Amino acid sequence: MQTQGFLEVTADQDSLPVYVDNDQVGITPLINYALPPDEYNVGFFPQDSIEDASWRFKEGAVSALWEIARYSAGIVKVRIAPDSLTKVELRYDDVKNAPRSAKLKVTGCLGGAFLLGVLTTVALYAIF
Repeated sequence: MQTQGFLEVTADQDSLPVYVDNDQVGITPLINYALPPDEYNVGFFPQDSIEDASWRFKEGAVSALWEIARYSAGIVKVRIAPDSLTKVELRYDDVKNAPRSAKLKVTGCLGGAFLLGVLTTVALYAIF
């Protein structure tokens, strides 16, 4: 007989959906949810959300990148151990801010690459 582990999920807001892999198992706060020992993706979104957005991004939908950032901020990988309680604290505020943060990082990288190109051009012009 296999023993169970237990999952507790809290968040900065109550009544948000809680998914374990692709199954909605309750809402926050989720207390003492029994699971077989294993690794799981736990969060506000089903794991399929990230995979679907990844396929859309690969097909050229740049806006899917911001969805991936949002989903990634709301899902964590956890290991449930037998006869143990695993606590997860999620922050919905991080989910709301993730697309903006990702856009700033991408813009910063592109701006940095552009600036590097300008500086390289100026340096080469000065040398030759």
